[in-house]
Amino acid sequence: MIYQEVLKRINAVQKLRTKDIDDIAKDYLTRGVDVDDLFPHIDENGALFRIYLVVSLKRIQKYEDQIAFIEDLFPHLRDWWHVDILPQLLKRAPSFDYVYGLSAKYVQSDLLFVRRWGYVIFLTGFQKDPSLTKNILNLMHNDAAYYVQMAEAWLIADLAIYNPEEILRFIASRKLNYGIIGKAIQKMCDSFRISDEIKRRARELRALYK
Repeated sequence: MIYQEVLKRINAVQKLRTKDIDDIAKDYLTRGVDVDDLFPHIDENGALFRIYLVVSLKRIQKYEDQIAFIEDLFPHLRDWWHVDILPQLLKRAPSFDYVYGLSAKYVQSDLLFVRRWGYVIFLTGFQKDPSLTKNILNLMHNDAAYYVQMAEAWLIADLAIYNPEEILRFIASRKLNYGIIGKAIQKMCDSFRISDEIKRRARELRALYK
């Protein structure tokens, strides 16, 4: 039974790392191993869930079908670790409007990690198109959950790489609480892909929130 085999492989590693788990998933993908039997056990162990997620999503050919699969798993998303790998597993989206519609629903969810996914979903290349920055920013809202705030900050900082002026204007507009903006500015300042000048201007905008 695949469940027992996965447990044995996981337990055989003295100090389990993400790479070890992903190597198991890669092996199952290469060998065509059916992991459906893991589903009843995905809430037992984060490593089991990740293997099930990676193998299953990699085998789904259409973006829309992948999204449907992820949505079925929404009640089981209880870790940023599982949400943040999703962009690496998705096929090419049919359109920005399609993804925008999904995000608009997700960011209003009662489920914390679904709301996080509502922002992380854009980190598949959409954040690189400056013409989309304003639309993505329109979905930002004040969320009290730390893991959602961190996703918003991450997305803002990534958008700043490709459209820094728009992000500086957004920060100056004070549409979000400093709990989110402060994290975004810190992520911008930590980035090697954002100029020192933009970082300086971002830091100066902190004064607007004091």
